[in-house]
Amino acid sequence: MSDSNVGARIVEAGRRHPAKLALSVPCAAEGYARSDTLSYGELLAAAAARQQALRGLGLVAGDRVLLLARPGLGLYVLMVALLASGIVPVLVDRGMSRPRLVAALRASGARVAIGERSIMRLWWLLPTLWRWRRFAIDGTAFGVRALGGGSAIPGAVPACVPLPAQAHGLITFTSGSTGAPKGADRTHGSLTAQHLAIRAHWQDRDDDIDMPSFPVLVLHNLCCGLSTVMPAVDLATPGRPEAARVLAQLEESGVTRLTGAPAFIGRLLDQAEAGGRTFPRLRSLVVGGATLPPGLAARCLRVFPQAECRVVYGSTEAEPIADVTMAELVADGEAEAGHLLGQPAAVAEVCLVDPAQGLAGDDDVQRARVGVGVSGEILVAGPHVLQGYVDNPAANAETKIPRADGGVWHRTGDVGHVDARGRLWLEGRVKDAVTVAGVPRHTLALEKALDQLPGIRRSALVQGPEGPALIIACARGGNADNDDADRTGREAGTSNSNSKAGSRSIPRARDDLAPGLRQRLAAMRAQQAFPPLALFLIDDMPVDGRHNSKLDRPALRDLLARGRLAALGEI
Repeated sequence: MSDSNVGARIVEAGRRHPAKLALSVPCAAEGYARSDTLSYGELLAAAAARQQALRGLGLVAGDRVLLLARPGLGLYVLMVALLASGIVPVLVDRGMSRPRLVAALRASGARVAIGERSIMRLWWLLPTLWRWRRFAIDGTAFGVRALGGGSAIPGAVPACVPLPAQAHGLITFTSGSTGAPKGADRTHGSLTAQHLAIRAHWQDRDDDIDMPSFPVLVLHNLCCGLSTVMPAVDLATPGRPEAARVLAQLEESGVTRLTGAPAFIGRLLDQAEAGGRTFPRLRSLVVGGATLPPGLAARCLRVFPQAECRVVYGSTEAEPIADVTMAELVADGEAEAGHLLGQPAAVAEVCLVDPAQGLAGDDDVQRARVGVGVSGEILVAGPHVLQGYVDNPAANAETKIPRADGGVWHRTGDVGHVDARGRLWLEGRVKDAVTVAGVPRHTLALEKALDQLPGIRRSALVQGPEGPALIIACARGGNADNDDADRTGREAGTSNSNSKAGSRSIPRARDDLAPGLRQRLAAMRAQQAFPPLALFLIDDMPVDGRHNSKLDRPALRDLLARGRLAALGEI
């Protein structure tokens, strides 16, 4: 390949086996009763037609286009056409709040929006779009024109524009909760490097059929020439799939590889265990997007007995960073404080530093390094690490440390330590630490211990207006210990009612903890060397809008500040 255009890898994969299934996507509009499919030859032909339509709009390499469409055949065909043309797709998380969505649109640098008619017809709700050119891939609406190029050109393939490695490839704005939205700059070089890193770390076979619940991973599959079967679930809310339908897909489609966040995988496990079913045809299971408790890992090993089951630690900016087999997680996951992440990936250079020190360059990083067993912020470097954020010098200054070789150290914002075997353990986020006697203390070790207590569905340690506060969501039934119906909510980090912000019903002030639970909470808190904590009760833990698996701590802090949680004194 003479240039860095990542689209050329997809075209090459399609040319190798044009008759092979590229994508199968269940039709949400028809209740997922059937799926639309494309072979690789059909995918390339459709992308070539869209590419002609894009040229007709006067778009050229380097232009940015906002995509407003659900993961489906139309979206991926358009993305292949854009990447091949050097035009930059801009994606925003569907879990974003409206203010953050507006901020992301303003920061995107796009002036053209293309998407599904059902979404594009609402353009007038976003004043930012009023002066943009607006097109739909599946028809017209008031103020929205048809894109064109909807008829595939048999045998055609999109032309790939030669591009330098640093050319913008894909810009993604994710649903963070604080600060201005940051557009991750996935250049063509970094897209290729992440693809190669993932493939080296997670090897595939020609006959693999992958079911990813992470939409961007589809681009990696297309570069590999793999067949992708998208799960029958709204990926805007992956934590509440109709699990029976997804498990039927696994069997009927012959899926051999499965990826997902803990909340998504946990629901599948609930359904499988309720029916006493296992899935021995699955060869590989990868869980990412959030930490995985050892209990959930043990369940994965039982339900998918022949699969290589792993947990991957990474981020939009660096994927992968580290991983651990679920067998090792089950065996050693309680050996130290925090969550076991495993050994760093071969492609990743990982360094833990004192986050309080100034870090302007490599020399500062080396001086700030911490030793084995000492807590520090996790930094990562490597060819697969994104070099920066688009048009955002403040975010780059905050998170990117230049290196002498031209690369960067990326500050993950995570805090952890390295054990004597070189394995990473996650202890929390720098910004989520609570202050105890003027010293920052990290949250995950105490929360992990409390979440294993009978009677607790999920716990959260957050900094309240008057000091550290412990918030708990009890098992359903108040006095009852956790039962099977609450197990996934406890292990995977999502509530059974799937409330995103705990706002459906503000907890009543009540003192109906399970007998002895207050004493067990106090004993566990003392064991973790925390002073007495203010105790609050919540009906449903708020979780992140992207994977439905991580605690939404800013939402919890806001509820505390507004006095919206039930106070139960101290433990």
